[in-house]
Amino acid sequence: MKIYIYIIFFNMVLSQSSSLALYGLGEMNNTVDASGLSLGDSRLFSNNSFVLSAPSTYYKNKQASLAMTMTFNDLNTDYINNLKSNNFNHVSFGFPITDNQYFMISLKPVLRSMMRIEENEFTFLGSDISHLDTNGDGETDPVKYKSSYNFKGGMSEVSTSLSSKITDNFSLGFKFGKLFGTFTRKDTLNFYTVDFDNNGEQINSTWFGGEPRQNKLNYSSYSYNVDGRLKLKSNNILAFYYGESDKLKIDAQYDNFDPVIYSIKGYQEYGLGFKSYLYSGFGYIIESQNHNSFDCQNIINIFNKPSLDMNSMSYGIFYRDSNVRNMNINFINYNIGFYDKVYSFDNNVNSLSDFGFTFGFGLEYLNENSFNFTLQVGQRLSEFEEFNNEKYYKLTFSIVSNNDWFIKENE
Repeated sequence: MKIYIYIIFFNMVLSQSSSLALYGLGEMNNTVDASGLSLGDSRLFSNNSFVLSAPSTYYKNKQASLAMTMTFNDLNTDYINNLKSNNFNHVSFGFPITDNQYFMISLKPVLRSMMRIEENEFTFLGSDISHLDTNGDGETDPVKYKSSYNFKGGMSEVSTSLSSKITDNFSLGFKFGKLFGTFTRKDTLNFYTVDFDNNGEQINSTWFGGEPRQNKLNYSSYSYNVDGRLKLKSNNILAFYYGESDKLKIDAQYDNFDPVIYSIKGYQEYGLGFKSYLYSGFGYIIESQNHNSFDCQNIINIFNKPSLDMNSMSYGIFYRDSNVRNMNINFINYNIGFYDKVYSFDNNVNSLSDFGFTFGFGLEYLNENSFNFTLQVGQRLSEFEEFNNEKYYKLTFSIVSNNDWFIKENE
């Protein structure tokens, strides 16, 4: 029997607020660099030489850097109005270790959610079945009940990256990460009184107790990623990335059962992109991304939905204005793009589409510091009735602050 539910999200710091959070381990967070996001959600390119999501570009920065990315989300569906959230997507600190190598340490959420879900229909128990006395008169009374579910927590990643310039035209980036975090699910059976008027119509209902059960999942794994870029003629760039994780170890703690430790197959991801300059400061990018998610078929989930795999195509156009008549601003970037994503599950038999447009601008100012802003507008299909006609809007900001911390000056 299909269980109809409605969903209430808490309006506070979240890493996702969409129907994708209801699959497997939740929605994957890929937003690291606002400048790349403005080019159709590109991971390999931006209009800056230093791309936060591509370690192979870090060596170009000759100073220590402190970077941060933050997103404000707004989602609407036929049943949900103005679902809002905000969150940090990336924090990092890096510095050069040689003229051609750069080191960075980063922290970002990977999978995280906070939500409350309730059944919208009650189950009734007659007085001959309930054996509960709700009014203290010594006789059993009819009751009704429904379940509620609370989810909180998720998975984060702390990582170190090394960027190396191999030749004048080729560079590589390596990232090693530790996945960790805790996800808590609370399942409560809520009981309500049942009262009737003289006509036998049901009137007031009062909550008088609940039976909570709580599961806690502790995650642990390691992740690896390599990306590279090759400069071609006319400063065109061909770039790629490949990453995967070890098996995800899950330590499941239950209220009424012994803890269980098991592992599931890790994720795999890869992508290829091309950046072309039509003339100085103006050009376009094309990029393909693929993400094969954790195999969480064995994880207990009230929706019984596996994690979603993702295939995406990104397209973007960029323009850099270097003729800025301001001594503190080096240049201004203008970007526009769109993306077409397909989320699949059940061996690709079923799929969900996600299509959106991106617009952004960025500044490089003073000592190669940068500020980037992106507006993202998209629409996503969902098999959940509560998320029918799902539209979302996102404002993303990235700030990179450079300084000569820990940099030895030549005498």
